[in-house]
Order: sequence, then structure tokens, then C-alpha cells
Amino acid sequence: MRLMVSQFKTGLELEEAQLAGALARELQLPAGSISGLEIRRKSLDARREPSFVYTLVFEVGFSEYELEALLQKNPNLKPYAAAAESGIDIYANPIAAPDQRPVIVGAGPAGLFAGFRLAAAGWRPVILERGDGLAERVGKVQAFWNGGALDPESNIQYGSGGAGTFSDGKLTTRIKDPRTATILDILVRLGAPPEIRYWQYPHIGTDLLRQIIAGLEDFIRERGGEIRFRHRLTDLAYPQAGPIRLTVNGERELETDRLILATGNSARDIYRMLRRRGLGLKAKPFAVGLRIEHPQELIDRAQYGRWAGHPKLGPAEYHLTYQHRASGRGVYSFCMCPGGMVIGATSLAGAVVTNGMSFHARDSGVANAALIVTVGPRDFGGDAELAGLEYQEALERKAFTLGGGGFYAPAQRVGDFLRHRPSSSFGALAPSYRPGVRPANLRELFPAELGQALADGIVQFGRQVKGFDWPDAVLTGAETRTSAPVRIERGEDRQALGFPGIYPVGEGAGYAGGIVSSALDGWKTAETVLERSQ
Repeated sequence: MRLMVSQFKTGLELEEAQLAGALARELQLPAGSISGLEIRRKSLDARREPSFVYTLVFEVGFSEYELEALLQKNPNLKPYAAAAESGIDIYANPIAAPDQRPVIVGAGPAGLFAGFRLAAAGWRPVILERGDGLAERVGKVQAFWNGGALDPESNIQYGSGGAGTFSDGKLTTRIKDPRTATILDILVRLGAPPEIRYWQYPHIGTDLLRQIIAGLEDFIRERGGEIRFRHRLTDLAYPQAGPIRLTVNGERELETDRLILATGNSARDIYRMLRRRGLGLKAKPFAVGLRIEHPQELIDRAQYGRWAGHPKLGPAEYHLTYQHRASGRGVYSFCMCPGGMVIGATSLAGAVVTNGMSFHARDSGVANAALIVTVGPRDFGGDAELAGLEYQEALERKAFTLGGGGFYAPAQRVGDFLRHRPSSSFGALAPSYRPGVRPANLRELFPAELGQALADGIVQFGRQVKGFDWPDAVLTGAETRTSAPVRIERGEDRQALGFPGIYPVGEGAGYAGGIVSSALDGWKTAETVLERSQ
């Protein structure tokens, strides 16, 4: 019979190959009585002496009487119902392809996984991506970081793989959906490490993620789909009868009766065009702030104590939240990148945007995370559809000015930020942001209330993670692209309200945040498109 055990703790030294024996000893079972063991979840408990905590599924050949006695003695043990693990066969029941091919705008996680699902069904999707293919895009981003020109169409935000291509490659999601396991299985098949299926905080890293993106694109092409780079959607027409007409690069036209909009949260021209064409948009709250950097060793010591540096632990992470009473705002860490770097992530000339990135090894020796505070209509000056977008853009332009131009970012020591004085130099930790930084007073970037909320948050987090408020820690700004400032309104059928055939998806539409949730939203929307054709 198959059983599941939860909250099974082991020391750091136990190898995964030794789990069956350790579990048998814990349950007081004969050696060798456990077979077919699978890890379903693994997390780290670092509150005292660090230990790994597992959820395991395994087989035992016991009688019904023996099993009942075993279950009564172990409250964390229960029968495992295989039916609860219903896999999804993406090739089952193929559906006849329509005469007009579906068009997907955007080749980020939502667009690529929508394309993957449609291609698996034989529908030969056409994906329009405003940026370059992977190799060309990486070259342009590296050149920008080295002081070269910004390509407004191919950068950190636009191009093959979307904004996640240059990130930590986090795969954490709280969404309970069986399709999530399917998405993770696809990632593993394309080169992701198998532990992403069960690790509490899985990540891939920018290096492995690029390999996976190439694999997703190959899959789509091999099944008759197309990915057309340097193809920017500039307009659309929605006639009363007939197909949707798309204008690409201001001149070429394309027709479809199924349009999936997966344009990401930085495509401000798309939001403006959709508003002109009458689609329902709604401003939504989001968060803005700064990137904060510490020596990774400092974070490791704070989180792991005397076990810091243990080879089984890896670089430590943190997830911090604080409710700022004076302003009523939430302050929190976001997109923490252990062993990473801070990068220039703008897609707009005359603007500075920060983000974090790390490779799979997470071995830079520096930890960074966004330190952000919530903003909403009272900050935007109203709830007009694009008020949040305009607020976001103004903050990025202000950061460019404060950084002195040339896409240099304004940066400051934490000690100076807390004392409300400009930095003139940096201390024991040098900023990692590329293309470069200029010392500044980051309080000038924000209204006083937001700046104070961030400062108070740093002090509070210093009580939770020892050394978080270290005076030589580095702040760099502005962090603005945390989530979409706009939601494209859609119904339960996933179609834009009043515009059948247009499907807004992913982070840019306001329905996801992160790689896995965006991929899942694209996948589910592709399934809806297929189902509605039957």
C-alpha cells in the first residue's frame, strides 16, 4: 500500500539516498520494508539546529491490521490516494486546428506556455515578440550593462523569454493546480534540476533558464508554430464581423480570430493602445522602492548561525514583511536573489529601473532583494486607468535624473539613508548595479511618507535578520516593475470584456506574478481556447 508521511525531519548530513532507511527506523519498521520512495516536498527548518523537512510517498507490503496499527502510532502518516495525483496528458484528444492560426503577442512565460499548449494540440500558433531572439538579446543587454546604448525594443524587459530571462529564475507559487506539476515537469525535461518539483523555494538561475527558453521555442517550432522576433504589435482593429486585424511594426497586417495578449508588465504602449481601442483597463495597486545589498555571508550568519557555510545549506534567503502603522502601508522584501547582482532593467530611454538576477550557482558573494512599499490611487492622484503607469514612469525618470544620466542609478549607504543624508562614497560593500551608480540621497526619490516607511522597514527588518540595517549595506533605485500597474479586465471565460476572441494573460494583464503563475495562466488560457473550439 502507498503511504504519505509529512514533517519527516533529518539532519543535514543525511543523503537523499538514505531516506528510506532513516524513515524505516523512525517508523520502527524492518530494514528494507520501504520501497518506491518519492520526495514530494522538501524544506529547510533553520530555526534552531538546521534540518530538512520532507513529505514522502512510499510503498509498504503490510496487512490491513499492521497498517492500522502503524497509522495510529504516527499522526503524520496517512494512506496516499493515487487518484489525487491525476496527471495531465497534453497530447490526449487532439483538436482539429482552425483555418486561422491563433496569434500570441509576447514570448515570456505566459506566451511561451500558451504556445506550447497550442502547439501540442497541433494548432501551429504564431508568436509575435517585439524584441530579439535569445543570442541577440543577451548580446544587447550585456552591451548596455557595459555602458552601451539601450535598444528600446530588445532589453531586460523585451525579447525571447520575457523579463524573467534575466532574473533569479524563481519558481515559487502558492497556486494549487495540477497543471503546475505539468509545467515543472516540462522545465525538468528541458534542463531544469529535478529538485524544482519538490523544493520549498525552487529556482533555476538565469543561465539554466536561457537553455530552457530555447527548448520551449524549439518545441513550438517543431510542431509547426512560429516565433517572429522584432515584430511589435502597434495597433489592432476589432470589426463587428470578421477577424481581428493586427498591425505589426506600424505597417504589416495580420488577421486572427483568437488573440492571446501576453505582453508583460512593461509594455506601456500596449496599455495605451488598448485604451484607445476601448478595452476595459483598471488601475491597480502595486509597490515601489529600492534594491538592498548585503554580503551574503552576513545573511548566512543571521539565518543559519554557526552552521553558516555548511555545503548542504547554500546561500540563505529571507522573506520579510512589515505593516507600517504611521502610514498604513505594507513594507516587504521581494524577489530576493542570494548570491546575485543588481542589474539595470529599464526599457525606457531617460529612465532607471533596478532588478535582481543570479546564476544557478548563486555564488557572487552578495545578497540582494527589492525593499518595497505599497502604493495606490492616493499616490497616483486618482484612479484613472493609466494613473499608476504614469506614476511608475515618473519615478523611473526621477531616478535617472538623480543618478546623473547615462543610465547610472542613484545609490546610497543604508546608514546615510536612515539619517536622511546623502552618501558621498561607499563603505565595505561596493554596489553591484550595472551600468554603474552615483552616490545620492535616495530620500529625494520618494515623497516623505514613502521614504520614512522604507527607513522604518529597514530598522524593523534589522530586528528580524541581524545585520539587515548594517550601515554599509547598499541601496539602489528605483525598483518599480514589481507587478503590473494596470489590469486588463476579462471575464470568467478569460476573454476581454466585450471583446470575444481577445485573451489577456499573465503578469502584464494583471493576473499573475512570477514565472510559474504566468506560465500557468498562459497554459489555462490556451486550454480555454481549445475547449471553446469544440
